[in-house]
Amino acid sequence: MKTSTQAEFKPNFRYLRLADEIENKIMEGVYKAGEKLSSIRKLHDQTGFSITTVYQAYIELEKRGVVEPREKSGYYVKPLLRQILTSPEMKKPLAVPRKVTIDSMAYSIVEAMSDPAMLQLGGTSVVPDLLPYKQLFRPVKTISNSNLKDIITKYENPAGNYQLRRQLAKRSLGYIQNSTVDEIVITNGCIEAVSLCLQAVANTGDTIVVESPTYPWFLQIIEDLNMFALEVATDPISGIELESLRKALEKNDVRACIFVPNFHNPLGYVMPESKKIELVNLLNNRNIPVIEDDIHGDLHFGKTRPVPLKAFDKKGLVLYCSSFSKTLSPGLRVGWAMPGVFLEKVKRFKLNSSIASPTMNQFIISEFLKNGHYDRHLRRLRTALKNQVRNMALAIARYFPKNTKITAPEGGLILWVQLDEKLDGVEIYEEARKRKIAIMPGFLCSGSKSYKNFIRISCGNPWSEEIEEGIITLAKIINGLL
Repeated sequence: MKTSTQAEFKPNFRYLRLADEIENKIMEGVYKAGEKLSSIRKLHDQTGFSITTVYQAYIELEKRGVVEPREKSGYYVKPLLRQILTSPEMKKPLAVPRKVTIDSMAYSIVEAMSDPAMLQLGGTSVVPDLLPYKQLFRPVKTISNSNLKDIITKYENPAGNYQLRRQLAKRSLGYIQNSTVDEIVITNGCIEAVSLCLQAVANTGDTIVVESPTYPWFLQIIEDLNMFALEVATDPISGIELESLRKALEKNDVRACIFVPNFHNPLGYVMPESKKIELVNLLNNRNIPVIEDDIHGDLHFGKTRPVPLKAFDKKGLVLYCSSFSKTLSPGLRVGWAMPGVFLEKVKRFKLNSSIASPTMNQFIISEFLKNGHYDRHLRRLRTALKNQVRNMALAIARYFPKNTKITAPEGGLILWVQLDEKLDGVEIYEEARKRKIAIMPGFLCSGSKSYKNFIRISCGNPWSEEIEEGIITLAKIINGLL
């Protein structure tokens, strides 16, 4: 991989040669994302270059966006994705409603992604060591006998624990206006929130717009509710193509949309704010509800959290859904919805489906939020994921065939990988499973069975020799199938 200055510098500019050498080692994975580089004096002793030359080299790398200085600590490798590989080329699906049939092997894939014997590169979950499970459990030890009796022996309010909803309303300050405790419904994870919201806005036989590609379990919900999915072309950097969406809305009787505008699964993009406003206005003007999945919203790699579509909703037609499954605990299954004008319908469907969510689980999350631990945890988690995504992307660039393309996510923990057109993601999945590696074949992310030569890779595990060996094994499988 050539750097931007390799063809420009003069041979006597030693600091540029040194900067190029360090950058190449970063791109080759010798230095990992988040790793501290040698001190200026140590590199001076190691290379024989003057302290001024070494300092100028680090300044040059900082200008290139490859490293970042930390006060009184030194220079660190910056987890930046844009320079690594070309973005995937997205399909332009035929924008027609179609019945969805999720392949029978989907359950097998989910089983593989939860098998502890597998190297987990498929499921979108964070390794337990990055989650504060001990801190989460501490409040349980302090529960008095009388409070424990209430928690264990009584049903919770169907809408959810009041204190938890109160904490969620507080947290939405700054990115969702006018959110109140009474507008929130606690659910068993984000997928139940999406399912309840879809039941509230659409009926059997209705057409639902989704991004292409999309999260596979949205398609499964649409299938099980006997609805039609209409896939709309999506850009891997900026999200759903609004002109394609307009045309689809003009030609079809669309009842609702399901979108993931922040750190999309599987593409990882954040839709620009101006585009979010245009999208919400387009749907508001047509009175079309949009179910928004914002489950990765807190896992941003930048300085600020991106605002959701809900922030621009003037009619209460955005049904906001999220959960703590990716940030705190997948096992506690605590999610929530802000369904806007469909609040009463969602509450009724929640009552009919499970009466209420578990009281103890809600208590645990509520106490964690109340004690102020969540933001400190998120800062550490975001840094870890940013480094893990960068290291995974570099390894893919290093070992996979040269025509491989990957996304450059700005948050979350997923990479969407485009391979040679001759390859089949299902074959790669089957061969990888034999070697105890779990991935997701891309065809599951489309009701039209597109993305045959794509795979989705999770970056939820800290970088290790085991992960690198897994990527090397995947590369061997891929090369063997070419």
